[in-house]
Amino acid sequence: MKSSLTARLVRTLFFLIAATTATSMFIVEVFVNDVEDTILRLELKAEAEYFTEQLQQGRFQTIKTAQLEAVFLPEGQADAVMPEYFRSLSLPFSREIEVGQTTLLIYGEQLEAPYGKLFLAKDITIMENRERLVLLVLVGVAGLMLLIGFFVARTGAQYLIRPFRKLTHEVLNTVPGALMEQIATDYRDQEFCDIAEAFNRFLSALEHHIEREKSFVKLASHELRTPLAVMSGALNVLEQRQSLSAPDQKTLARIRRAMQTMRDDTDVLLELARSEASESDARTIVLQDIVQNTIDDLEHGNPAHAGRITVCNNNLELRVKTHPALVRMLLRNLLQNALRHTHAGVEVRMIENRISVRDFGPGLPSKITEHLSAIGAPSAITSTAGELSNATFGLLIVRLVCERLGWELEIAQSDNKGTEFLIHVHNRA
Repeated sequence: MKSSLTARLVRTLFFLIAATTATSMFIVEVFVNDVEDTILRLELKAEAEYFTEQLQQGRFQTIKTAQLEAVFLPEGQADAVMPEYFRSLSLPFSREIEVGQTTLLIYGEQLEAPYGKLFLAKDITIMENRERLVLLVLVGVAGLMLLIGFFVARTGAQYLIRPFRKLTHEVLNTVPGALMEQIATDYRDQEFCDIAEAFNRFLSALEHHIEREKSFVKLASHELRTPLAVMSGALNVLEQRQSLSAPDQKTLARIRRAMQTMRDDTDVLLELARSEASESDARTIVLQDIVQNTIDDLEHGNPAHAGRITVCNNNLELRVKTHPALVRMLLRNLLQNALRHTHAGVEVRMIENRISVRDFGPGLPSKITEHLSAIGAPSAITSTAGELSNATFGLLIVRLVCERLGWELEIAQSDNKGTEFLIHVHNRA
């Protein structure tokens, strides 16, 4: 599952706030420790200079107070008389040590006059405790800053993403059609204005393309219907002469049926191309009649198909309000596809609100099955149209007609035992 842009912004902003907070706390800690160490060492150095002066004047004496201890060890004297933390130190020496629960800052220096070793120890336990308290306060402040930073990151991300959501909402609400409303371009940020303007240019180009296609469909409708009308008139003239033999009359009837089929197919294809549903052409029909008429047309058109189609209808009076020409084209393409790909029989079953067309051939290729099952995916229709052969192009028409009628096309079976299409019929009368 893809993460949202809001979540990514929240994580990024929170990471920046956390990194800034951690860096600031680290710098403060280093600065405080450096200031503390500098002050203490300068203080001890000043004390050492004072005691050195006292030694030179002969007025020095060992000192031990609550905070400071000063010891001088003349050269040659054993260090056993000194506290343990002064012993065996390599001079000069300056370091913090722990003695029990006490923290001492030890300073040692080799003196030339008088010749010996001067040791100082300053109790900095109170300062260390205070430093720990300051550190805890800094940690608490850092935690509070991170908590505030999290809410700031969420609020900031939502604020930054708000115009993007508005733009996305307007794009998603744009309904494809001949007249598409332009989306707003009054954004404060130039980048969003550029995206909105680019989308509006795309809509304008799409509207122009749709208008051009509609003009082409209207022209094609006229150009296709004109020769059909001429053919129909010529057939009427031949019939009125009554000079045809019986075989010629049968041939004439076949031509008229073929012409009517072409007229119906032309009307259906033009209607599909217009992407407009005409409710005026819908009427109530008995589904059994449409099925039987379609089978009769196929058998008359190709005598080899006679007797290969069997019909089982459990609901002889099933009525639907729909476009008869579309239904005929749907059934004819399904049956033609089944008859073309198998030498066995074809079964047509009408059960409740479903029509089943089943053959006993080798089944559909998996690629065709995937394309036909991708209902509602325009990209699948486009790719399918480019990949289907003439033998299976009718299946694409079947799917398009089902979508136009509001029916559902289901591939119930497609394997080496055969293929079964289920058409779920809606809008019953």
